[in-house]
Amino acid sequence: MIMSKTAPNNAFLAAISFITKDIIGDILYFPLWWYSQGLKKTALGFWEQLKSMARGLALPVLARHLLKPMYGDYTRSGRVISFFMRIIQFAVLSVGVSIWALILLVLLIAWIAAPALIVYMLIRQIF
Repeated sequence: MIMSKTAPNNAFLAAISFITKDIIGDILYFPLWWYSQGLKKTALGFWEQLKSMARGLALPVLARHLLKPMYGDYTRSGRVISFFMRIIQFAVLSVGVSIWALILLVLLIAWIAAPALIVYMLIRQIF
């Protein structure tokens, strides 16, 4: 079997090309992705979670039916009781959604700050 002298060279060049393009390129591209596409996907995911929670708690439906009487009770007292019960229910559920929105906002800020904090800690450990 005759071996070509170019085969090891090509494998070596392929390995060097892989290291420079893929590995080093990915490391250099990471911060760009983290603060562009990654941040966008994370923010949209958080927004979808918030909308899903509001839909799960039926806040849009509750807001639409705020002035309609509950259980078909069209008497004056039935309408007043229904209105205030729905207002209280809407307020309590809105507080829950607001707390969840605040938690998601803190998580988004943590997403933004995480790489900078990691770099700071690494530099602090080295020097």
